[in-house]
Amino acid sequence: MKPIIKYRGGKSKEIPQIIQYMPQFDGRYIEPFLGGGAMFFHLEPNNAIINDINVRLINFYRSVQQDFMQLSMELAELENIYSNNRLEFDKLKKLHPEDRIPDENETLYYQLRDMYNGLIPSTYSDAALYYFINKTAFSGMIRFNAKGEYNVPYGRYKNLNTKIITEAHHALLVNTEIHNTDYSDIFNLVNPDDFVFLDPPYDCIFSDYGNIQYQDGFNEENHRRLAEDFYNLGCRSLMVIGDTPLIRDLYGNNIIAEYDKNYSVNIRNRFQAEATHLIITNYEL
Repeated sequence: MKPIIKYRGGKSKEIPQIIQYMPQFDGRYIEPFLGGGAMFFHLEPNNAIINDINVRLINFYRSVQQDFMQLSMELAELENIYSNNRLEFDKLKKLHPEDRIPDENETLYYQLRDMYNGLIPSTYSDAALYYFINKTAFSGMIRFNAKGEYNVPYGRYKNLNTKIITEAHHALLVNTEIHNTDYSDIFNLVNPDDFVFLDPPYDCIFSDYGNIQYQDGFNEENHRRLAEDFYNLGCRSLMVIGDTPLIRDLYGNNIIAEYDKNYSVNIRNRFQAEATHLIITNYEL
């Protein structure tokens, strides 16, 4: 099963490198830093706890869990509007190739972005707005201004596909315990036969992952606290995180593997770099 939203740091393409180091376990699958949930949706665990500090992200997943039919109808309506706008745009562009043709989807985007930011009354649920913005904002970016308002411009995508969210995603989430809290609260829930997959914010300038809750970054103090909690965790756990001197200092001999990952995400690829990811475990293979 594929993830349903774009999210910085997503692990969809890295699953083969990671999954080979995961143990067999009889308890629950627990993911305290869910984000896009690539590993969770790939594994499709029968018994799971997922969590993220990002309020709107978790509210979106809860909507897929609890209000699937209503959300599906809202998104189908938005997809239909978006598709019709695009057809009209393409038709006019063909008739007047030299002219600048107004893009009604651009108007739609900024209208829904204002709804998302609470600047005008909303005619859609927060979950529908979250999904629309996630799929149509420029480069899938997450960015807020000083007022806490989402301010990424329109991405000019030709299509809006809302059928990515399926009955299977809904069914999986129905059988999943969803939390919106600090990771440490989730650590307190573990049993010895559980398995915890950790994909925390990285030790770098972009480590906030677009979360208002981490506006000052997931800083060194946070990473030192996480490392201490990791060593005291009462079940087996695997962590994937970017390679930095701090991370190597914190986890040392618990680093069991590494692999290269190329990032090119930011406005017009201004940020492009090779990154090494580390795989860290609190168990022996």
